Amino acid sequence: MDALTLWMGIGFLFAAYSVIANDSVQTLGTWIASNNDKFNWKTMWGAASVVLLYTLWYGWYMNGGDISYGRLNKIPFQEIQWYHAAAPGLLLILTRIGVPVSTSFLVLSAFASTFVLEKMLMKSMMGYAVAAVAAYVIWIGVTIVTPIQITYAATAATA
Repeated sequence: MDALTLWMGIGFLFAAYSVIANDSVQTLGTWIASNNDKFNWKTMWGAASVVLLYTLWYGWYMNGGDISYGRLNKIPFQEIQWYHAAAPGLLLILTRIGVPVSTSFLVLSAFASTFVLEKMLMKSMMGYAVAAVAAYVIWIGVTIVTPIQITYAATAATA
């Protein structure tokens, strides 16, 4: 086994572990914790696994063996270098010490061209903007429909 194949394996293992550890806590952990009183965690884990397996199977079957739905075709192939393991390694360290990070940016930025990275950043910023606008619109709508007088501040000031 040559050194580049070794770095490729190390980078893949780092990326796989850190992405799963980071994203599963952010998504599945919240879902399992919020439904813990209704279902056993093993049942929820099984349901999430079934959804994952179905999604992987569907992508494999419908896209001729490509579970990424063609999204990785936009990133041009690069020869494997030792520094490709650095981003997943950094992600692993940040995940283990509890720093919230964007796994997509750290893992894909080592392989992406500036054009692809710019598109990722724009999509992310647009997503945050849409979420912020939607949150404010919903918040204003709820406060108009259900006017609630906030008396906590006045009560706390007189106490």
